[in-house]
Amino acid sequence: MSKVIELDYGYKIIEYEELASTMITLKELAIAGCDINTAVWAKKQNSGRGRHGREWSSPKGNLYVSFLRKAENKNSKNIFAPVFIAALAIANSIKEISNNKVIPSIKWPNDILINKAKVAGILIESLTLNNSIKILNIGIGINIVSNPNNTLYHATNLRDVDIQTNADEMIRIFFKNLKIIEKLYIREGIKEIYKMWGVLGHKIGDPISVTIGDNKIFGIFNGLNDEGGLLILNEAGCEQVIMAGDVFLL
Repeated sequence: MSKVIELDYGYKIIEYEELASTMITLKELAIAGCDINTAVWAKKQNSGRGRHGREWSSPKGNLYVSFLRKAENKNSKNIFAPVFIAALAIANSIKEISNNKVIPSIKWPNDILINKAKVAGILIESLTLNNSIKILNIGIGINIVSNPNNTLYHATNLRDVDIQTNADEMIRIFFKNLKIIEKLYIREGIKEIYKMWGVLGHKIGDPISVTIGDNKIFGIFNGLNDEGGLLILNEAGCEQVIMAGDVFLL
């Protein structure tokens, strides 16, 4: 069983008590021709996943939602715009709901941290519909009342940092902030998004490591390139551009 929630911000959320995966269900709806402003919310997932096919623990009480977005133009260099926008929307929602008492940080490219522990993540897959239109299926998970243990990156949840909320409140605040940042992106362009990301993201000189497959690079964060890729100054003093990889704070 499901029910539909119409938000003031233009999104239509289909709410389910339990799903295998919000992204799988939304993909099926997209292929069937649902509206671009459709989102799928599940109180619990049985087969949630993160990047590289990793399991995303999805018990009741946390937020699991996927939404659709038009893909960037194929000639656009703003390939990281969607994930940066989603990350900023999550971070700003946490700030808002805590009355700015908790200021999260963003770990490139798609994790939101509190006290260096992961509280939320983002997964994006590209879909090509029958009419050749490319859209994005963007899934987010926010740890509200619980978090997994023994994960690749240490995790936390909002309750552990004294933020009292629930998935219903968080989803509404998230989509409000998402719409605000999307409008800002349309009006001001990608440089404004990079500027906002820079406030909450890594700082120049931060020691980091990047794992790409079996390779691990140690160095310091040296900014973003024009496409949003991470720049790392490695131990040899050479700057490398990272477009995909697992980043760890040192």
